Amino acid sequence: MTYLNYVILYCFMQLNGERSIYSVFHILKGKKSSQSIQDAHIFYLQPFFLSLPKLKRAYFNQKVKELEKLGYVIVDESGKAIVTTGGTDSVKKDFQGDSFPSNMNGLVYGDQTFLFWKRLSLLVQVLSNGKQQETLYFPVQRNKNIQEWVKSCLRANPNVEKLSSDLYKEMYSLLTSLSQTLNPDILVFRLTGYKDYGWTELQVAEKLNMHEEEFRFQFLNVIHGILSELEREPSTYPLLYSICLKSDQLQNLTISTSKTYEFYQRGHSIEEIARIRDLKINTIEDHVIELILTQKEFAIDPFISRVEYENVLSVMKDAQTKRLKPIKEKLPHLSYFQIRVAIAKAGENREFATRA
Repeated sequence: MTYLNYVILYCFMQLNGERSIYSVFHILKGKKSSQSIQDAHIFYLQPFFLSLPKLKRAYFNQKVKELEKLGYVIVDESGKAIVTTGGTDSVKKDFQGDSFPSNMNGLVYGDQTFLFWKRLSLLVQVLSNGKQQETLYFPVQRNKNIQEWVKSCLRANPNVEKLSSDLYKEMYSLLTSLSQTLNPDILVFRLTGYKDYGWTELQVAEKLNMHEEEFRFQFLNVIHGILSELEREPSTYPLLYSICLKSDQLQNLTISTSKTYEFYQRGHSIEEIARIRDLKINTIEDHVIELILTQKEFAIDPFISRVEYENVLSVMKDAQTKRLKPIKEKLPHLSYFQIRVAIAKAGENREFATRA
C-alpha cells in the first residue's frame, strides 16, 4: 500500500458508494466543474481537491485495481466502490492518525498554493544571489507573471538586505510555530539559494525516508498550513502575506458560475439568468449549488424554507444518504433542485457529517 492507495481508499469511504470511482479521480485532479466542486464539499474531500493535477487515469485505475486485489474495495458494475471492513480498518489504523494531511484544503488553497510557492521560491533565490552580487543564474521559475511579481516586490523594497532579513525572520518564526505538527524540512530542502540548489521532490523524499507519493501530499500539507496561518495572522507576517495574496476573490468559482453570480447579485432570477445567458435552467441551478458551497453568505431562503431544509436534513440523517432519489421518495413535494440546495447547505455547514 502506497500513500496514494490510502488517499483513494479514504475518499471511497467518504463517498460511501454514492458516486463513481472517477468522482475521486476528478477531485484529485482538481477538475473545475460544478459537480466535482460539489462532491468535494458534500463528501468532505476538500483536503484532496487539486492535490494531483497531473494524475493520469491509467495510474489511478492501477491504484484502484491494487485496492481490489487486497480485498479493500469492491467496484460494482456501475463503477461505484464499496469499501470492505478490511479497507476501513486499514484506513483507520494506518492513515487517519499522524499520516493524515490535516492542514490540507485544496478546495480553498489549491490555486493559491502554486502561486505562493512559485513566488516564494523565486524571491528566495533572487535575494540569496543578490546578497552575493551574483546576477548570472537560471531562475527556478520561468513564468513571466511570477518573475514580474518578484521584480515589483524588489522595486517596492529596494533595500535587499532588509528585505532578506525580514523574509528570513518571518519564515523562521512561522515555521517554528508550525513545527509541532509540520516538518519544515519538507519545504526548506526544496528552496534554492546562492550556489545551493533546491532538491527535487524525490531527493527530499529519500532524505526524509518518505515515499515520493506521500511527499507530494505532505508538501501541500505544509504549504496549506502556512497559508492558513497567514490568513489568521496577516499583520504578524506582512511580507509572507503579500506573497500569498491572490487578485481574484472569486477564484474558487468556475468562470461560468462567476458570471451567473454577477447576474444574480443584480436581482435576476434563475429563469431570467438562463434566458440572458442562453443556458439551460439546470446549468444555472448547478451554478447556484456551487455558490452555496463556496460563498458563505449566500442565502438559500429564496429556494427552500427553513422548515423544508430541516426536513431534508432529517431524512438524510435517518436514511444515512445524500442521494437524491431516496430523499425525493420521502419528500415528494420538493423538487430535486430544492433537495440539492439543502444537501449543499448541509455540506457547507457540516450539519450532516459522515466522515469515518
